[in-house]
Amino acid sequence: MRRPLLDAQIPAAMLQALADHPVDEVRAEVASHANTPAETLGRLAERFPAQVLANPALPLLRLAAPSLGQDWPPPAIQALVAEPAAPLWLLRLALTHPCTELQRQLASRNSLPADILQALARHPSWRVRAQVAVRPGLSEHLLCLMGDDPDYGVRTAVSARPDLPPDVHARLKGDQVSLVRRTLAASEQTSLALFMVGLGGC
Repeated sequence: MRRPLLDAQIPAAMLQALADHPVDEVRAEVASHANTPAETLGRLAERFPAQVLANPALPLLRLAAPSLGQDWPPPAIQALVAEPAAPLWLLRLALTHPCTELQRQLASRNSLPADILQALARHPSWRVRAQVAVRPGLSEHLLCLMGDDPDYGVRTAVSARPDLPPDVHARLKGDQVSLVRRTLAASEQTSLALFMVGLGGC
């Protein structure tokens, strides 16, 4: 097992200085060191998100400061949210962050709690809602909700899905925006073509 480069008792002030070290391996150890201050973790999170999330002091830092991460730069939060091990509190932080790009990224995660997904489906930004609309495995409730979205960009994203409930399909087929109708027709043609290919392979 490789011996750590940094001593376990190294003080916080020295870790802050080492956060700017030119060697990645050193900075990665700073990101995972239990004595590293929260502000320094925020600086390192964009480059070393897995190490920050694995930092043993992270739960204690958040216990001491429930607002942990709110002043970290958006690229740091983006990198952390992209990690499969991102905790629920971090996902909720991204949900309420003023940077809309964070919510778009959040909407593209493979697994999300139902309440976060519901909140994203009602987000003020149509781009965030459209990102939700292309997620696989959406419930019929969400498909109905997004099929009635006031923005045609969201309805267009929904109309490209092959798993539309019949009533949503019918509404989109009569949508007032031609792009929505054309996208639905193209999706139908693709589904039919794939079906025929499957028949040919039997």
